[in-house]
Amino acid sequence: MLDVVVDLERNLADTPLPLELEGAAQARLLRDRVRAQITSHLLPRLRQLAMPAIVVVGGSTGAGKSTLVNTVAGEVVSEAGVLRPTTKQPVLVVHPDDRELVADHPVVEHTALVTAAGIPQGVALLDAPDLDSVHTENRHLGLELVETADLWLFVTTAARYGDALPWGILRTADERGVSLAVVLNRVSADVLVEVRADLLHRLDEAGFGSVPMFVVPDAGPHSGPLEPRYVEDVVGWLELLAGRATGRGVIARTLRGVWAPLRAEIATLTAAVEAQLDAVDALAAAARAAAAEPADALAEQVTSGGVAEGAPVTHWLAVASSGAPLAPLVDLPRGRLAARRLRRTTPERTTALRGVAADARQAFIDLVGAAALDVELRIREAWDDPALGGRELAARLTRSDAVERRGARIVAAWDGWVGEVRAVVEKPELPHSAAELDGALLDDEGRVLLVALAAVGIEGAARAARAIWPDAADVRINRAATLLVDRARTVIAAEGETFGSLAVAEIPPDAASALRLRASELRAHA
Repeated sequence: MLDVVVDLERNLADTPLPLELEGAAQARLLRDRVRAQITSHLLPRLRQLAMPAIVVVGGSTGAGKSTLVNTVAGEVVSEAGVLRPTTKQPVLVVHPDDRELVADHPVVEHTALVTAAGIPQGVALLDAPDLDSVHTENRHLGLELVETADLWLFVTTAARYGDALPWGILRTADERGVSLAVVLNRVSADVLVEVRADLLHRLDEAGFGSVPMFVVPDAGPHSGPLEPRYVEDVVGWLELLAGRATGRGVIARTLRGVWAPLRAEIATLTAAVEAQLDAVDALAAAARAAAAEPADALAEQVTSGGVAEGAPVTHWLAVASSGAPLAPLVDLPRGRLAARRLRRTTPERTTALRGVAADARQAFIDLVGAAALDVELRIREAWDDPALGGRELAARLTRSDAVERRGARIVAAWDGWVGEVRAVVEKPELPHSAAELDGALLDDEGRVLLVALAAVGIEGAARAARAIWPDAADVRINRAATLLVDRARTVIAAEGETFGSLAVAEIPPDAASALRLRASELRAHA
Protein backbone atom coordinates (compact mmCIF):
# COMPACT_ATOMS: atom_id res chain seq x y z
CA MET A 1 0.00 0.00 0.00
CA LEU A 2 2.87 2.37 0.79
CA ASP A 3 4.23 2.05 -2.76
CA VAL A 4 0.77 2.74 -4.20
CA VAL A 5 0.36 5.92 -2.15
CA VAL A 6 3.90 7.07 -3.02
CA ASP A 7 3.14 6.55 -6.72
CA LEU A 8 -0.17 8.36 -6.34
CA GLU A 9 1.49 11.40 -4.78
CA ARG A 10 4.05 11.48 -7.61
CA ASN A 11 1.28 11.20 -10.21
CA LEU A 12 -0.59 14.09 -8.60
CA ALA A 13 2.59 16.18 -8.52
CA ASP A 14 3.03 15.50 -12.25
CA THR A 15 -0.57 16.40 -13.08
CA PRO A 16 -0.92 20.07 -13.90
CA LEU A 17 -4.36 21.37 -14.75
CA PRO A 18 -3.26 24.45 -16.69
CA LEU A 19 -6.27 25.16 -18.88
CA GLU A 20 -8.91 27.46 -17.45
CA LEU A 21 -11.81 25.13 -18.11
CA GLU A 22 -15.01 25.13 -16.12
CA GLY A 23 -14.26 23.48 -12.79
CA ALA A 24 -10.48 23.59 -13.28
CA ALA A 25 -9.88 25.88 -10.29
CA GLN A 26 -11.82 23.53 -8.02
CA ALA A 27 -9.94 20.55 -9.44
CA ARG A 28 -6.60 22.22 -8.70
CA LEU A 29 -7.69 22.88 -5.12
CA LEU A 30 -8.79 19.25 -4.78
CA ARG A 31 -5.49 18.01 -6.20
CA ASP A 32 -3.50 20.15 -3.77
CA ARG A 33 -5.65 19.07 -0.84
CA VAL A 34 -5.29 15.38 -1.67
CA ARG A 35 -1.52 15.82 -2.01
CA ALA A 36 -1.44 17.57 1.37
CA GLN A 37 -3.36 14.71 2.95
CA ILE A 38 -1.03 12.15 1.40
CA THR A 39 2.22 13.88 2.34
CA SER A 40 1.21 15.10 5.79
CA HIS A 41 -0.89 12.17 6.97
CA LEU A 42 -1.07 9.00 4.91
CA LEU A 43 2.61 8.57 4.09
CA PRO A 44 3.85 9.30 7.63
CA ARG A 45 1.21 6.96 9.03
CA LEU A 46 1.99 4.15 6.62
CA ARG A 47 5.71 4.51 7.22
CA GLN A 48 5.51 4.56 11.01
CA LEU A 49 2.35 3.22 12.62
CA ALA A 50 4.06 3.58 16.02
CA MET A 51 3.97 7.37 15.69
CA PRO A 52 1.75 9.19 18.21
CA ALA A 53 -1.82 9.71 17.07
CA ILE A 54 -2.25 13.30 15.86
CA VAL A 55 -5.22 14.89 17.66
CA VAL A 56 -6.08 18.20 15.99
CA VAL A 57 -7.81 20.55 18.43
CA GLY A 58 -9.96 22.74 16.19
CA GLY A 59 -12.96 24.99 16.34
CA SER A 60 -14.26 28.51 16.02
CA THR A 61 -12.72 31.73 17.30
CA GLY A 62 -12.85 32.08 21.06
CA ALA A 63 -13.84 28.46 21.72
CA GLY A 64 -11.02 28.05 24.24
CA LYS A 65 -8.88 25.61 22.26
CA SER A 66 -5.53 26.92 23.49
CA THR A 67 -6.70 27.01 27.12
CA LEU A 68 -7.86 23.41 26.78
CA VAL A 69 -4.50 22.34 25.34
CA ASN A 70 -2.61 24.21 28.08
CA THR A 71 -4.75 22.58 30.77
CA VAL A 72 -4.19 19.08 29.42
CA ALA A 73 -0.46 19.80 29.11
CA GLY A 74 -0.33 21.14 32.67
CA GLU A 75 1.56 24.24 31.54
CA VAL A 76 1.31 27.09 29.04
CA VAL A 77 2.39 25.69 25.69
CA SER A 78 0.08 27.71 23.41
CA GLU A 79 -0.78 31.39 23.74
CA ALA A 80 -4.33 32.11 24.93
CA GLY A 81 -6.09 35.44 25.46
CA VAL A 82 -8.84 37.80 24.38
CA LEU A 83 -7.10 39.17 21.28
CA ARG A 84 -8.03 37.36 18.06
CA PRO A 85 -6.56 35.34 16.63
CA THR A 86 -4.54 34.03 19.57
CA THR A 87 -3.23 30.97 17.74
CA LYS A 88 -1.08 32.68 15.12
CA GLN A 89 1.07 29.58 14.59
CA PRO A 90 -0.16 26.04 15.13
CA VAL A 91 1.42 24.35 18.14
CA LEU A 92 2.11 20.60 18.24
CA VAL A 93 2.47 19.37 21.81
CA VAL A 94 3.89 15.92 22.54
CA HIS A 95 5.24 13.98 25.48
CA PRO A 96 9.04 14.41 25.72
CA ASP A 97 9.57 10.73 24.88
CA ASP A 98 7.61 11.15 21.63
CA ARG A 99 9.52 14.15 20.31
CA GLU A 100 11.91 12.14 18.12
CA LEU A 101 9.03 10.11 16.68
CA VAL A 102 7.25 13.21 15.33
CA ALA A 103 10.33 15.29 14.51
CA ASP A 104 10.27 14.27 10.83
CA HIS A 105 6.49 14.41 10.42
CA PRO A 106 5.56 16.85 7.61
CA VAL A 107 3.15 18.69 9.92
CA VAL A 108 6.13 19.93 11.94
CA GLU A 109 7.01 22.23 9.00
CA HIS A 110 3.84 24.23 9.75
CA THR A 111 3.89 24.10 13.55
CA ALA A 112 5.88 24.94 16.64
CA LEU A 113 6.89 21.60 18.20
CA VAL A 114 6.92 21.69 22.00
CA THR A 115 6.97 19.02 24.70
CA ALA A 116 4.98 18.76 27.91
CA ALA A 117 5.05 15.94 30.45
CA GLY A 118 1.30 16.27 30.96
CA ILE A 119 0.53 15.05 27.44
CA PRO A 120 -0.08 11.29 27.51
CA GLN A 121 2.64 9.41 25.67
CA GLY A 122 1.26 8.12 22.38
CA VAL A 123 -0.79 11.17 21.41
CA ALA A 124 0.14 14.58 20.02
CA LEU A 125 -2.17 17.58 20.50
CA LEU A 126 -2.17 20.07 17.64
CA ASP A 127 -3.61 23.47 18.57
CA ALA A 128 -4.88 24.63 15.17
CA PRO A 129 -5.79 28.15 13.97
CA ASP A 130 -9.44 29.18 14.13
CA LEU A 131 -11.58 27.72 11.36
CA ASP A 132 -13.28 31.12 11.03
CA SER A 133 -10.13 33.21 11.52
CA VAL A 134 -10.23 36.76 10.18
CA HIS A 135 -6.87 36.03 8.57
CA THR A 136 -7.28 34.07 5.33
CA GLU A 137 -3.90 32.36 5.68
CA ASN A 138 -4.76 31.15 9.19
CA ARG A 139 -8.19 29.99 8.07
CA HIS A 140 -6.79 27.97 5.17
CA LEU A 141 -4.10 26.46 7.37
CA GLY A 142 -6.69 25.48 9.95
CA LEU A 143 -8.66 23.64 7.27
CA GLU A 144 -5.52 22.04 5.86
CA LEU A 145 -4.51 20.70 9.26
CA VAL A 146 -7.74 18.73 9.42
CA GLU A 147 -6.15 16.59 6.70
CA THR A 148 -3.29 15.66 9.06
CA ALA A 149 -5.55 14.43 11.84
CA ASP A 150 -5.92 10.89 13.09
CA LEU A 151 -8.59 12.36 15.33
CA TRP A 152 -10.25 15.76 15.32
CA LEU A 153 -11.22 17.15 18.71
CA PHE A 154 -13.87 19.75 17.90
CA VAL A 155 -14.07 22.45 20.58
CA THR A 156 -17.16 24.64 20.73
CA THR A 157 -19.16 26.64 23.26
CA ALA A 158 -22.77 27.11 24.26
CA ALA A 159 -22.83 30.28 22.15
CA ARG A 160 -21.09 28.84 19.05
CA TYR A 161 -22.08 25.20 18.66
CA GLY A 162 -24.80 26.05 16.15
CA ASP A 163 -22.43 27.81 13.71
CA ALA A 164 -22.64 26.35 10.20
CA LEU A 165 -18.91 26.31 9.40
CA PRO A 166 -17.78 23.83 12.09
CA TRP A 167 -20.58 21.43 11.17
CA GLY A 168 -19.43 21.54 7.56
CA ILE A 169 -15.89 20.73 8.66
CA LEU A 170 -17.19 17.90 10.85
CA ARG A 171 -18.85 16.36 7.81
CA THR A 172 -15.70 16.80 5.73
CA ALA A 173 -13.55 15.18 8.41
CA ASP A 174 -16.01 12.31 8.75
CA GLU A 175 -16.07 11.80 4.97
CA ARG A 176 -12.30 11.57 5.02
CA GLY A 177 -12.40 8.87 7.67
CA VAL A 178 -11.01 11.03 10.48
CA SER A 179 -12.15 9.91 13.95
CA LEU A 180 -14.06 12.61 15.84
CA ALA A 181 -14.73 13.82 19.37
CA VAL A 182 -16.49 16.95 20.66
CA VAL A 183 -15.73 19.22 23.62
CA LEU A 184 -18.52 21.54 24.77
CA ASN A 185 -16.45 24.17 26.54
CA ARG A 186 -17.20 26.87 29.12
CA VAL A 187 -20.80 25.81 29.79
CA SER A 188 -22.47 27.48 32.76
CA ALA A 189 -24.47 25.27 35.10
CA ASP A 190 -27.77 27.01 34.43
CA VAL A 191 -27.81 26.04 30.72
CA LEU A 192 -25.77 22.83 30.86
CA VAL A 193 -28.67 20.38 30.65
CA GLU A 194 -30.46 22.25 27.88
CA VAL A 195 -27.37 22.91 25.74
CA ARG A 196 -25.94 19.42 26.18
CA ALA A 197 -29.24 17.83 25.16
CA ASP A 198 -29.58 20.07 22.12
CA LEU A 199 -26.01 19.42 20.99
CA LEU A 200 -26.43 15.66 21.41
CA HIS A 201 -29.61 15.86 19.36
CA ARG A 202 -27.85 17.80 16.59
CA LEU A 203 -24.96 15.34 16.58
CA ASP A 204 -27.35 12.44 16.32
CA GLU A 205 -29.29 14.05 13.45
CA ALA A 206 -26.04 14.71 11.61
CA GLY A 207 -24.97 11.09 11.95
CA PHE A 208 -22.50 11.69 14.78
CA GLY A 209 -24.50 10.09 17.57
CA SER A 210 -21.64 7.75 18.53
CA VAL A 211 -19.01 10.50 18.67
CA PRO A 212 -17.53 10.99 22.19
CA MET A 213 -18.61 14.29 23.76
CA PHE A 214 -17.05 15.98 26.78
CA VAL A 215 -18.33 18.94 28.78
CA VAL A 216 -15.94 21.46 30.36
CA PRO A 217 -17.79 23.67 32.89
CA ASP A 218 -17.41 27.44 32.85
CA ALA A 219 -14.60 28.34 35.26
CA GLY A 220 -15.36 32.05 35.26
CA PRO A 221 -12.71 34.75 34.86
CA HIS A 222 -9.21 33.27 35.01
CA SER A 223 -5.77 33.37 33.41
CA GLY A 224 -3.56 30.47 32.46
CA PRO A 225 -4.58 26.80 32.46
CA LEU A 226 -7.72 25.60 34.20
CA GLU A 227 -7.67 23.40 37.24
CA PRO A 228 -7.06 19.77 36.17
CA ARG A 229 -10.49 18.67 37.43
CA TYR A 230 -12.18 20.61 34.63
CA VAL A 231 -10.62 18.43 31.93
CA GLU A 232 -10.20 15.11 33.71
CA ASP A 233 -12.66 13.38 31.34
CA VAL A 234 -10.77 14.65 28.31
CA VAL A 235 -7.44 13.60 29.81
CA GLY A 236 -8.80 10.16 30.67
CA TRP A 237 -10.00 9.71 27.12
CA LEU A 238 -6.62 10.83 25.74
CA GLU A 239 -4.85 8.38 28.05
CA LEU A 240 -7.08 5.63 26.74
CA LEU A 241 -6.28 6.72 23.22
CA ALA A 242 -2.58 6.84 24.07
CA GLY A 243 -2.47 3.10 24.74
CA ARG A 244 -0.51 1.69 21.84
CA ALA A 245 -3.13 -0.88 20.84
CA THR A 246 -5.94 1.68 21.13
CA GLY A 247 -3.92 4.34 19.34
CA ARG A 248 -3.04 2.00 16.50
CA GLY A 249 -6.71 1.03 16.31
CA VAL A 250 -7.74 4.66 15.86
CA ILE A 251 -5.01 5.13 13.28
CA ALA A 252 -5.96 1.96 11.43
CA ARG A 253 -9.62 2.97 11.54
CA THR A 254 -8.74 6.40 10.19
CA LEU A 255 -6.64 4.87 7.43
CA ARG A 256 -9.42 2.45 6.49
CA GLY A 257 -11.86 5.30 6.31
CA VAL A 258 -9.57 7.23 3.98
CA TRP A 259 -9.50 4.87 1.01
CA ALA A 260 -13.10 5.13 -0.21
CA PRO A 261 -13.25 8.96 -0.25
CA LEU A 262 -9.72 9.05 -1.65
CA ARG A 263 -10.75 6.82 -4.56
CA ALA A 264 -13.76 9.07 -5.19
CA GLU A 265 -11.53 12.14 -5.22
CA ILE A 266 -9.06 10.46 -7.58
CA ALA A 267 -12.00 9.65 -9.87
CA THR A 268 -13.01 13.32 -9.81
CA LEU A 269 -9.44 14.39 -10.59
CA THR A 270 -9.20 11.79 -13.36
CA ALA A 271 -12.30 13.26 -14.99
CA ALA A 272 -10.78 16.75 -14.70
CA VAL A 273 -7.54 15.55 -16.29
CA GLU A 274 -9.46 13.86 -19.11
CA ALA A 275 -11.32 17.11 -19.74
CA GLN A 276 -7.98 18.92 -19.91
CA LEU A 277 -6.55 16.33 -22.33
CA ASP A 278 -9.64 16.63 -24.53
CA ALA A 279 -9.22 20.40 -24.50
CA VAL A 280 -5.53 20.03 -25.38
CA ASP A 281 -6.49 17.93 -28.42
CA ALA A 282 -9.09 20.54 -29.37
CA LEU A 283 -6.55 23.35 -29.02
CA ALA A 284 -3.99 21.52 -31.15
CA ALA A 285 -6.65 20.79 -33.77
CA ALA A 286 -7.73 24.44 -33.75
CA ALA A 287 -4.12 25.49 -34.29
CA ARG A 288 -3.74 23.14 -37.25
CA ALA A 289 -7.06 24.24 -38.71
CA ALA A 290 -6.08 27.89 -38.39
CA ALA A 291 -3.03 27.22 -40.58
CA ALA A 292 -4.86 25.46 -43.42
CA GLU A 293 -6.41 28.41 -45.29
CA PRO A 294 -3.39 30.75 -45.01
CA ALA A 295 -1.12 27.90 -46.18
CA ASP A 296 -3.22 27.37 -49.33
CA ALA A 297 -3.36 31.10 -50.02
CA LEU A 298 0.40 31.44 -49.58
CA ALA A 299 1.07 28.49 -51.88
CA GLU A 300 -1.03 30.18 -54.56
CA GLN A 301 0.88 33.45 -54.11
CA VAL A 302 4.26 31.76 -54.35
CA THR A 303 3.20 29.69 -57.37
CA SER A 304 1.87 32.75 -59.19
CA GLY A 305 5.10 34.70 -58.70
CA GLY A 306 4.28 36.68 -55.59
CA VAL A 307 7.87 36.46 -54.37
CA ALA A 308 9.11 38.15 -57.55
CA GLU A 309 6.76 41.11 -57.41
CA GLY A 310 8.19 44.50 -56.62
CA ALA A 311 11.87 44.86 -55.80
CA PRO A 312 13.12 41.54 -57.26
CA VAL A 313 11.66 42.16 -60.75
CA THR A 314 12.70 45.83 -60.69
CA HIS A 315 16.24 44.88 -59.67
CA TRP A 316 16.44 42.23 -62.40
CA LEU A 317 15.34 44.68 -65.08
CA ALA A 318 17.99 47.13 -63.90
CA VAL A 319 20.89 44.67 -63.96
CA ALA A 320 19.71 42.91 -67.14
CA SER A 321 19.31 46.05 -69.27
CA SER A 322 21.63 46.87 -72.13
CA GLY A 323 25.19 47.33 -70.91
CA ALA A 324 24.39 46.03 -67.42
CA PRO A 325 26.11 42.93 -65.92
CA LEU A 326 23.30 40.50 -66.81
CA ALA A 327 22.69 41.81 -70.35
CA PRO A 328 24.52 38.82 -71.90
CA LEU A 329 21.92 36.50 -70.31
CA VAL A 330 19.15 38.35 -72.15
CA ASP A 331 20.87 38.38 -75.54
CA LEU A 332 23.26 35.42 -75.69
CA PRO A 333 26.45 36.15 -77.61
CA ARG A 334 27.79 33.46 -79.93
CA GLY A 335 31.25 32.24 -80.84
CA ARG A 336 34.51 31.44 -79.10
CA LEU A 337 35.71 35.01 -79.00
CA ALA A 338 32.54 36.08 -77.23
CA ALA A 339 32.97 33.29 -74.71
CA ARG A 340 36.51 34.42 -73.92
CA ARG A 341 35.36 38.01 -73.41
CA LEU A 342 32.45 36.90 -71.22
CA ARG A 343 34.67 34.80 -68.95
CA ARG A 344 36.35 37.96 -67.72
CA THR A 345 33.01 39.36 -66.47
CA THR A 346 31.58 36.17 -64.92
CA PRO A 347 32.19 37.39 -61.32
CA GLU A 348 30.24 40.56 -62.08
CA ARG A 349 27.23 38.54 -63.21
CA THR A 350 27.36 36.38 -60.08
CA THR A 351 27.45 39.51 -57.95
CA ALA A 352 24.47 40.96 -59.81
CA LEU A 353 22.52 37.72 -59.40
CA ARG A 354 23.30 37.76 -55.68
CA GLY A 355 21.76 41.22 -55.42
CA VAL A 356 18.53 40.17 -57.11
CA ALA A 357 18.44 37.00 -55.00
CA ALA A 358 18.80 39.09 -51.84
CA ASP A 359 15.70 41.07 -52.84
CA ALA A 360 13.85 37.82 -53.58
CA ARG A 361 14.91 36.44 -50.22
CA GLN A 362 13.52 39.51 -48.45
CA ALA A 363 10.31 39.32 -50.46
CA PHE A 364 9.94 35.67 -49.43
CA ILE A 365 10.51 36.61 -45.79
CA ASP A 366 7.89 39.36 -45.98
CA LEU A 367 5.31 37.27 -47.84
CA VAL A 368 5.64 34.17 -45.66
CA GLY A 369 5.93 36.29 -42.53
CA ALA A 370 2.60 37.98 -43.24
CA ALA A 371 0.91 34.61 -43.78
CA ALA A 372 2.44 33.21 -40.58
CA LEU A 373 1.28 36.25 -38.61
CA ASP A 374 -2.22 35.68 -39.99
CA VAL A 375 -2.04 32.11 -38.65
CA GLU A 376 -0.91 33.31 -35.23
CA LEU A 377 -3.78 35.77 -34.98
CA ARG A 378 -6.28 33.12 -36.08
CA ILE A 379 -4.96 30.72 -33.44
CA ARG A 380 -5.09 33.30 -30.68
CA GLU A 381 -8.67 34.11 -31.64
CA ALA A 382 -9.64 30.42 -31.65
CA TRP A 383 -7.91 29.80 -28.32
CA ASP A 384 -9.74 32.72 -26.78
CA ASP A 385 -12.85 30.53 -26.68
CA PRO A 386 -13.60 29.96 -22.96
CA ALA A 387 -14.72 26.41 -23.76
CA LEU A 388 -11.16 25.57 -24.81
CA GLY A 389 -9.46 27.37 -21.93
CA GLY A 390 -6.42 28.30 -23.99
CA ARG A 391 -6.26 32.06 -23.44
CA GLU A 392 -3.66 31.94 -20.66
CA LEU A 393 -1.71 29.28 -22.52
CA ALA A 394 -1.53 31.40 -25.67
CA ALA A 395 -0.36 34.36 -23.61
CA ARG A 396 2.73 32.41 -22.57
CA LEU A 397 3.99 32.63 -26.15
CA THR A 398 4.48 36.37 -26.37
CA ARG A 399 4.26 38.25 -29.64
CA SER A 400 7.98 39.02 -29.51
CA ASP A 401 8.84 35.34 -28.97
CA ALA A 402 6.54 34.37 -31.83
CA VAL A 403 8.13 36.93 -34.17
CA GLU A 404 11.64 35.78 -33.26
CA ARG A 405 10.86 32.10 -33.83
CA ARG A 406 8.99 32.86 -37.02
CA GLY A 407 11.82 34.95 -38.46
CA ALA A 408 14.35 32.21 -37.77
CA ARG A 409 12.13 29.59 -39.42
CA ILE A 410 11.56 31.68 -42.56
CA VAL A 411 15.25 32.46 -43.01
CA ALA A 412 16.10 28.79 -42.51
CA ALA A 413 13.42 27.85 -45.05
CA TRP A 414 14.88 30.12 -47.75
CA ASP A 415 18.48 29.14 -47.09
CA GLY A 416 17.52 25.47 -47.05
CA TRP A 417 15.67 25.91 -50.32
CA VAL A 418 18.72 27.45 -51.99
CA GLY A 419 20.64 24.36 -50.91
CA GLU A 420 17.98 22.18 -52.52
CA VAL A 421 18.19 24.20 -55.75
CA ARG A 422 21.94 23.60 -55.74
CA ALA A 423 21.26 19.87 -55.75
CA VAL A 424 18.72 20.29 -58.57
CA VAL A 425 21.07 22.31 -60.78
CA GLU A 426 23.53 19.81 -62.13
CA LYS A 427 25.74 21.07 -64.92
CA PRO A 428 24.00 19.78 -68.05
CA GLU A 429 25.70 17.84 -70.81
CA LEU A 430 26.04 20.39 -73.59
CA PRO A 431 27.74 20.42 -77.00
CA HIS A 432 31.29 21.70 -76.74
CA SER A 433 30.52 25.18 -78.02
CA ALA A 434 27.43 25.55 -75.84
CA ALA A 435 29.30 24.23 -72.83
CA GLU A 436 32.05 26.75 -73.39
CA LEU A 437 29.49 29.57 -73.52
CA ASP A 438 27.71 28.24 -70.41
CA GLY A 439 30.96 28.17 -68.47
CA ALA A 440 31.77 31.69 -69.56
CA LEU A 441 28.37 33.11 -68.70
CA LEU A 442 27.95 31.61 -65.21
CA ASP A 443 29.95 29.94 -62.49
CA ASP A 444 28.40 27.26 -60.25
CA GLU A 445 26.86 29.80 -57.88
CA GLY A 446 25.49 31.83 -60.76
CA ARG A 447 23.71 28.81 -62.24
CA VAL A 448 22.00 28.11 -58.90
CA LEU A 449 20.94 31.73 -58.47
CA LEU A 450 19.57 31.98 -62.02
CA VAL A 451 17.39 28.89 -61.56
CA ALA A 452 16.26 30.16 -58.15
CA LEU A 453 15.24 33.53 -59.59
CA ALA A 454 13.40 31.83 -62.42
CA ALA A 455 11.62 29.60 -59.90
CA VAL A 456 10.37 32.54 -57.81
CA GLY A 457 8.72 33.98 -60.92
CA ILE A 458 11.13 36.42 -62.57
CA GLU A 459 10.24 35.84 -66.21
CA GLY A 460 13.48 37.33 -67.55
CA ALA A 461 15.48 34.84 -65.49
CA ALA A 462 13.33 31.98 -66.80
CA ARG A 463 13.89 33.06 -70.43
CA ALA A 464 17.62 33.28 -69.84
CA ALA A 465 17.69 29.80 -68.29
CA ARG A 466 15.77 28.32 -71.23
CA ALA A 467 18.11 30.00 -73.69
CA ILE A 468 21.20 28.63 -71.94
CA TRP A 469 19.78 25.12 -71.19
CA PRO A 470 16.92 24.60 -73.64
CA ASP A 471 16.46 20.93 -72.77
CA ALA A 472 16.85 21.11 -68.98
CA ALA A 473 15.71 24.54 -67.82
CA ASP A 474 11.98 23.91 -67.36
CA VAL A 475 12.51 20.69 -65.41
CA ARG A 476 14.88 22.43 -63.03
CA ILE A 477 12.74 25.57 -62.69
CA ASN A 478 9.56 23.62 -62.03
CA ARG A 479 11.30 21.39 -59.49
CA ALA A 480 12.77 24.40 -57.69
CA ALA A 481 9.39 26.16 -57.69
CA THR A 482 7.71 23.11 -56.15
CA LEU A 483 10.37 22.93 -53.46
CA LEU A 484 9.86 26.62 -52.68
CA VAL A 485 6.11 26.11 -52.19
CA ASP A 486 6.85 23.14 -49.93
CA ARG A 487 9.21 25.27 -47.85
CA ALA A 488 6.60 28.01 -47.51
CA ARG A 489 3.93 25.51 -46.45
CA THR A 490 6.32 24.03 -43.90
CA VAL A 491 6.77 27.41 -42.25
CA ILE A 492 3.02 27.92 -41.98
CA ALA A 493 2.48 24.41 -40.63
CA ALA A 494 5.20 25.04 -38.06
CA GLU A 495 3.31 28.13 -36.88
CA GLY A 496 0.34 25.93 -36.01
CA GLU A 497 2.55 23.21 -34.55
CA THR A 498 4.27 25.72 -32.27
CA PHE A 499 0.99 26.51 -30.58
CA GLY A 500 -0.19 22.91 -30.77
CA SER A 501 2.95 21.57 -29.11
CA LEU A 502 2.63 24.28 -26.46
CA ALA A 503 -0.73 22.79 -25.54
CA VAL A 504 0.34 19.14 -25.78
CA ALA A 505 3.40 19.75 -23.60
CA GLU A 506 1.25 20.99 -20.72
CA ILE A 507 -0.16 17.64 -19.61
CA PRO A 508 1.44 14.18 -19.81
CA PRO A 509 -0.72 12.17 -22.23
CA ASP A 510 -0.86 9.27 -19.76
CA ALA A 511 -1.85 11.44 -16.77
CA ALA A 512 -5.45 10.21 -16.67
CA SER A 513 -4.54 6.55 -17.18
CA ALA A 514 -1.95 6.80 -14.39
CA LEU A 515 -4.57 8.11 -11.97
CA ARG A 516 -7.02 5.39 -13.01
CA LEU A 517 -4.34 2.79 -12.32
CA ARG A 518 -3.69 4.23 -8.85
CA ALA A 519 -7.42 4.17 -8.08
CA SER A 520 -7.65 0.51 -9.07
CA GLU A 521 -4.61 -0.31 -6.93
CA LEU A 522 -6.21 1.45 -3.95
CA ARG A 523 -9.36 -0.61 -4.48
CA ALA A 524 -7.30 -3.81 -4.56
CA HIS A 525 -5.36 -3.00 -1.36
CA ALA A 526 -7.99 -1.26 0.76
